[in-house]
Amino acid sequence: MIAVTVGQWALWIALAIAVYGMIASILGARQRVPELVQSGRNAVIAVAALAVVSSGCLLYLLLARNFQVDYVYQHVSTYLSVPYVISAFYAGQEGSLLLWLLFLAVAGAIAVSHRRDWNEDLLPYVGAVVSGVAAFFLFLLVTFSSPFKLLPANPGQGIGLNPLLENPGMIYHPPTLFIGYAVYTIPFAYAIAALATGRVGSGWVRGIRLWSLFAWLFLGIGILLGAQWAYVELGWGGYWAWDPVENSSLIPWLVGTAFLHSVMVQERRGMFKRWNVLLATLTFALCVFATFVTRSGLIESVHAFQRSPLGYYFLAFLFIVLAVTVALGIWRRQELASKREMESFLSREFSLLVTVLGMVGIGLAVLLGTLYPALAQALSGRDLSVGPAFYSRVFTPLGAAVILIIAICPLLAWGRSSPQRVLRAMLWPGVMAIVFGVALALAGIRPLYAVLGFAACVFVFTSVLVEFGRGWFARKRMTGESYPVAFVRLVNKNHRRYGGYLVHLAIVILAAGVIGSSVYKTSTTISMRPGESMQVQGYSLKYAEYAIQPTEAKQRFAVTLDVSKGNRSLGRLTAEKNFHWNIEQWVTEVAIRPGLVEDLYVILSGLETNGLATLEVQTHPMVTWLWIGGGLLFVGTLWAMWPRSEKKRAAGRAE
Repeated sequence: MIAVTVGQWALWIALAIAVYGMIASILGARQRVPELVQSGRNAVIAVAALAVVSSGCLLYLLLARNFQVDYVYQHVSTYLSVPYVISAFYAGQEGSLLLWLLFLAVAGAIAVSHRRDWNEDLLPYVGAVVSGVAAFFLFLLVTFSSPFKLLPANPGQGIGLNPLLENPGMIYHPPTLFIGYAVYTIPFAYAIAALATGRVGSGWVRGIRLWSLFAWLFLGIGILLGAQWAYVELGWGGYWAWDPVENSSLIPWLVGTAFLHSVMVQERRGMFKRWNVLLATLTFALCVFATFVTRSGLIESVHAFQRSPLGYYFLAFLFIVLAVTVALGIWRRQELASKREMESFLSREFSLLVTVLGMVGIGLAVLLGTLYPALAQALSGRDLSVGPAFYSRVFTPLGAAVILIIAICPLLAWGRSSPQRVLRAMLWPGVMAIVFGVALALAGIRPLYAVLGFAACVFVFTSVLVEFGRGWFARKRMTGESYPVAFVRLVNKNHRRYGGYLVHLAIVILAAGVIGSSVYKTSTTISMRPGESMQVQGYSLKYAEYAIQPTEAKQRFAVTLDVSKGNRSLGRLTAEKNFHWNIEQWVTEVAIRPGLVEDLYVILSGLETNGLATLEVQTHPMVTWLWIGGGLLFVGTLWAMWPRSEKKRAAGRAE
């Protein structure tokens, strides 16, 4: 088969070119041979082209449903719809590694093609790092995890996707997450290049700002999309279970958030050089660690693949990454030393340092909780687990502290701030937080820690709005523009600042959603017969109809309810519990009626042949605010990334 041969040979040739590109780039830079440097750059582009070819071959084999290819047989069937056939590309270990390679190679090709005066000396080493990382994934793909292995004969039918993966989340969650993982290679590559050349000043951190924001955005949105997928598909009534695979995607996002805040200090004050090299490396290494958790099987997870020797290769690769960074850091320790001291605790750089420490601290705590069961099993032979209670005890105080520091940070000046100025800036946010907290307490809202959490969110929300308002009204006074014009021109004048404010608002909305949905969830189990009505948690449920029917893929059990609240009809909900032939397991399809205040969440626990249904009816307050916060996060980050024309930059400088 031509597609199999072309796809496999493309990987082998790409591996040879990647190794060559790494060597040529380093030699060309060290010996100052422009032809070798250019050859290394061309190698990165060639690897990207070959990754596209190999990926195209696998996609063709999936769409053609060529079941003689083992990967196609394992993940596709004749009755699988086309969108899920395409998503089967990354449903298995081999395809997901190829997707990692594809995104990495394309990002690397774009990075080495983006030549500017500030990065001319850095680009050869960036290309070398990209080629080295690509070579690692290519080695795995051509030796242990080839997606082009053939079966002795074509079985005519495939096993198909796990039914849990037949959800729209499968189409957009994994690619979004993998883009974040792969693109974080570029900031890491620039960190290594800065160490290799000794150019560890502010140039490289300014240059990678867009790359870092892009990777951070996709990783964050990917995490939220995964949470939404779990919420609508798994039927357990939650969106985050502190599973190791979930944790492993959150950890690099937390450290990446710390990195975004840390680079601001180096750009503005020339400080935190060591921090930035360390955080860029750790974020990338933790992205690789997330892949290790999913693919090794060494850490128990409902999302992980079976135990595989690939895990040991990922560990070896992580060791090499950290060892190279440490060695280069020791070599450049004098250049990395800061020439400026922290002037005051009441300064923006100190608040950013606290933010960085808080984010890294949370990430390390989650990492410890993720690794602890596996380490305990390896060292003592005991089966131990770390439950949600551990993460809540760690995450709640540290997260609240970080959110409050983020609110205070924009109120502080670089270098030194007067206490009086800070207190004046905190006055209105503090008053609003106290008033809101007291109002909740008087309204009977409990427990106390939730009230304090909501009050903290109000403090942050108000502080951001005050900053918006201060700049808006100041511009109105200075220019005489109308309020709408002044606002539009203000936020358009400084995309970075006001995009960052929107991101902070998004984080507050997310935090409020987490508090509300975690603390105030309710659950009631009921039994109903067709035609019966029942009042549950303020909702009126009428049993409309049920279905028990076999299909080609499953035995379907479904119950349809008419839902109303007061005199208002909320429509129909259909909850299902189906037995899938290909995996011989039950899969729950929940029914959800979303709302701004709360979601109505119905799970079908059992259905008798006479129509007697057992249902679990849950309410989940404020879950919708998670998705609203995610949308605002997307908009705010895009606004912070959005480039300004030279004309607008000149106008901004003139003002």
